Amino acid sequence: MAPDPVCDPARRAVAGPVEATLSHDGLERAYTVSLPPGYDGTTPAPMTLNLHGFGGSIEGQLENGLPEEAGRRGYIVVTPQGAPLSVPAGLTESEDAAEFDGFPFWNFFGSEGVDFGDGATGDFAGLASSALGTDDIGFFAALLDQMEADYCIDAARVYSTGMSNGAGMSTTLGCELGDRFAAIAPVSGVNLTGSCPGQDPVPVFAIHGDADVVATYAGETLMGFPLGNPSVPDRMVQWAERNACDDAPVVTADDPHPGIVSTVWANCVDGADVVLWIITGWGHSWPRAATPQDEGVIDAPMSIIDFFDAHRLSS
Repeated sequence: MAPDPVCDPARRAVAGPVEATLSHDGLERAYTVSLPPGYDGTTPAPMTLNLHGFGGSIEGQLENGLPEEAGRRGYIVVTPQGAPLSVPAGLTESEDAAEFDGFPFWNFFGSEGVDFGDGATGDFAGLASSALGTDDIGFFAALLDQMEADYCIDAARVYSTGMSNGAGMSTTLGCELGDRFAAIAPVSGVNLTGSCPGQDPVPVFAIHGDADVVATYAGETLMGFPLGNPSVPDRMVQWAERNACDDAPVVTADDPHPGIVSTVWANCVDGADVVLWIITGWGHSWPRAATPQDEGVIDAPMSIIDFFDAHRLSS
């Protein structure tokens, strides 16, 4: 039997959250690393990104319960800060959008810019992503490199989750850096990205409320702006096609919790499952049960880490 993998030399092992910065694209980017109990710098640990929503912060995202739940299961949790949104001048929608200029933002439009295909409407359609903010694909690639240099990371068990804008960014990371992520779990925002470059199959667990008025279940708009983005079901079908899953999903109501409609595309290549939980009557907020026994309320951190535990990059 082969010996268990180890990091030699041992990596950093500092108790408590570690605040750090990374310089990328002319900006100094802040992030916080939450280490699990028992992390010793020699045994490779799984890692997940924990991405805030539009206008959010590291401090707020650290309170969503993910660092605690993931930490109990041995995960390193990395919570970074978004860079400022840049609202281009001279567009029809710019006057309404100007109030959001400078808000913390993940540039989830990726390498192909604002491209939602035939559904794209308005002046934002066709914009280069660089017109809206920094190169976040490059930032996250550099952040993963930095984490692997500083900590003992299991490269086969790297994940991303986030809320809203952070969900869109997690989805884009799966699209463009799919060879580095074992699974993604976007909450209230899997449909915020348009085109999805790349070919790597990536397991996807999406959670979305059917009463969401910010990142609407039916797509077409985000915060009221006509972006022409796909609906949640259409985006999930695209992921199922990418992952070569069965065409017909299994749809189950009130499972695994009351108020949840679960849609599962099975028999995907390399075990890259595609799972959608729709929460009936739920709006644009992070689902969090006060206790694991709360009936009818799912606990997003617990459900997400359950999904991550079941998936790793294939060799």
